[in-house]
Amino acid sequence: MYKKDFLFSAVKELENRGKTFKVTHRILEVPKDIYLKVLAGYEEPFSERGAQYFTEEYLKWRGDAGGVVGMVRFDKNEDSIVLDAAVRYKIEPRGQPS
Repeated sequence: MYKKDFLFSAVKELENRGKTFKVTHRILEVPKDIYLKVLAGYEEPFSERGAQYFTEEYLKWRGDAGGVVGMVRFDKNEDSIVLDAAVRYKIEPRGQPS
């Protein structure tokens, strides 16, 4: 078994020059039946990927095509699904800290 120190020593962290991103959280409360209708035929609707797909489709419907959906946490209630989605947007670097 490899030690983590050895494995991580091979990782190079690159500088992010000129690209600035803003991350927002979208919290959506979705009726469970609507969630399942949108994901009809989806193999694992209650997986993170299923929740990402739902969020992507919702944002398209809202006309918000500029963000990239990252991790989505979800909680299942009896009648609804609550999604907490991290959405990353590229923004102008002017005036941002370097």
